[in-house]
Amino acid sequence: MKKKTGVFLLTFILCLSLFGCGNSDYGDTKETKRKFANNSSDKVKLEEYFEENYNNYMVATGQASELMLVYMVGSNLESEGGLASADIEEMQKSGFLSDNLKILICTGGTNYWWNDDIDPEEVAVYEVVSGTEEINKLTVLNGENMAEAATLTEFLDYAYTNNKDANYYSLVLWNHGGGAVLGYGGDERYDYDSLSVTEMDEAFTNSLFISEGKKFEWVGFDACLMGMIEIAELFEPFSNYLIASEELIPGDGWDYTCLGSVANGTDFTGQAAGKAIIDQYANYYDNYKWGRPEYTLSCLDLGQTQDVMTSFDALISVTENDLINGEYSQIARQRGNTKAFGIIDEELCYDTVDLYNLAENMAETHSGEATALINSLENMVVYERDNVVNAHGVAIYFPYNNKLYAEDWVNEYSLCDFSDTYMKFVKNFTETFYGAPLTAWDLDDEDATVEIAEGEAGEVVGDIGSLGNFSIQLTSDQVANFACADLQIWEIIENYDVGAYAFWIDSSDVSLDGNGVLSSMIANKRFVLRDTSGNQADCCAFEIERGDGYAIYTVKVFVSFKDDNGEYDMDRYFCPYNIYIRVDDENPNGVISGIYSAEEEESGILLPNKRSDALEQDCLIQPFMYGRIIKFNDDGTVAPVDDWELFSGLFYDFNLNGDLYVDMVDIDPDVEKVYIYSIGDTQGNSYVVNVLK
Repeated sequence: MKKKTGVFLLTFILCLSLFGCGNSDYGDTKETKRKFANNSSDKVKLEEYFEENYNNYMVATGQASELMLVYMVGSNLESEGGLASADIEEMQKSGFLSDNLKILICTGGTNYWWNDDIDPEEVAVYEVVSGTEEINKLTVLNGENMAEAATLTEFLDYAYTNNKDANYYSLVLWNHGGGAVLGYGGDERYDYDSLSVTEMDEAFTNSLFISEGKKFEWVGFDACLMGMIEIAELFEPFSNYLIASEELIPGDGWDYTCLGSVANGTDFTGQAAGKAIIDQYANYYDNYKWGRPEYTLSCLDLGQTQDVMTSFDALISVTENDLINGEYSQIARQRGNTKAFGIIDEELCYDTVDLYNLAENMAETHSGEATALINSLENMVVYERDNVVNAHGVAIYFPYNNKLYAEDWVNEYSLCDFSDTYMKFVKNFTETFYGAPLTAWDLDDEDATVEIAEGEAGEVVGDIGSLGNFSIQLTSDQVANFACADLQIWEIIENYDVGAYAFWIDSSDVSLDGNGVLSSMIANKRFVLRDTSGNQADCCAFEIERGDGYAIYTVKVFVSFKDDNGEYDMDRYFCPYNIYIRVDDENPNGVISGIYSAEEEESGILLPNKRSDALEQDCLIQPFMYGRIIKFNDDGTVAPVDDWELFSGLFYDFNLNGDLYVDMVDIDPDVEKVYIYSIGDTQGNSYVVNVLK
């Protein structure tokens, strides 16, 4: 059943993959991904080695011990950045022995292939020739849209029919991924149509491979957000193991140089292959030349799926009883404190959370059921590596942060044929989420207490300094439904007579004591973007995540690139990017942890796009400033935020000369500022208190 509703205006977002960019080597002008430059192996020596040993690496006719299939939906990842072609090149140069491994790739789904041997007008099957730059074209499929279940089935049937004697079968699904809600594989030639969970199930169920009682040894997703319990349950009848990521896949994706060690070993099992793939993936990004992007990748034993589902349903059943008995806010806070993945900016996230961490948070109310789920998850996750906090290998969709799309996404999610117990819980939870406010939040500015201590700020590692303290007394009902709060800093834009203020930064470093007093520091720090030649520009930063000892912010910029003649390239002019900043004990002034390229669709949504472009030398960087003309009451107090007028724009810029980095600076104490305290309840509503002018 096709699910092509209006929500799939977001299909282009599906693989929101983070391009890791750090404090060095910004300015690379290469447009395709730069894996071989990053790899510890010397590319020239690698090519010389294969040239000398060419005859040993020619693909063998007949069967190999393992048949690996790659369903490569090129999409904009290939047409704009050559990412699929680069991965094919990695496979060719991985050094796999063709007696052991045979690789068939199904190509399509993009308007343009960087590999000249591939025709974008057709969906075709090729065999990868080890140690060469060749791929042998085997057939052209009848299917044209790679987001149709029948096209995937046709590929599986062709590959299996012609390779029935392999001992092991594996499959990589390459492209965008949007988890259990948005599915996998946006076909650029068909308006980014994608395969829903239902369609993936249809494709495998209808294949000759499955109907003849075969099973894949492992299925892997080189796509974002697919490491979910819903996806594990989907593939449990079709595969022994699942290799997938909870988080966004970094821009370079998997490192296919690992195929040499996988194919040339003696153990083709999913657990052994999973470990080799994950280790190469993690090591690659741990030593990434352009920064250190966040990553997760896990290998799941799908034979443990039913045990996980049994313990999960038991936990959700008792939690559903809590929901019926009026404990919505308690559950919402447990969900709000759980590690979330796919956070794009202050407005867009994908509401997938770590299932293990969710169980840990729910253990405070249901210890026995939560512990049973944790134990079953530990049995399922046979290997996992990550560099983020509270990632344990398996995620789940739990709508909460993204209120704009929750209703539509829950409707899509209900078609997944997942746990009936959980579907009932999600629908009931969402009804309260969108329902009438559970309590009144008629906060009076006069109830707030502010203590300013100019010049006595104490630097707090992982925070943004302290200029003083703010607190406000909440009622018992407000305490019961409190979810979060943050303090915003607005500073007047000098040389303007209209009373325009620029937003600098916000911080959710708050505490709520046992007496209902909500308090936080008043920050005195903000960020600037700089390069190593001395150029700099002020920027505003939204906090999107905070954990134990760290905070992550996003800065929106527009970038204009120049062509070979030194003129601005109109095809690459005024391109939007999100720059991610991490502040922690090791980086108290912040470090750039990643960049998302983004494109503006007709829907008006800023769509992050998996690309591996670097910020080239002499490109123009323009931070977007969120400005407002703040209205004041007759008594000098600040009028409600809804009465403010828009005054956003681009006020600062520089041409990149050297490496790009971020720094933290003091906010000028002599410039007029407005501090706003924003309080969020467990239903996703926000309320503001004007702290001071």
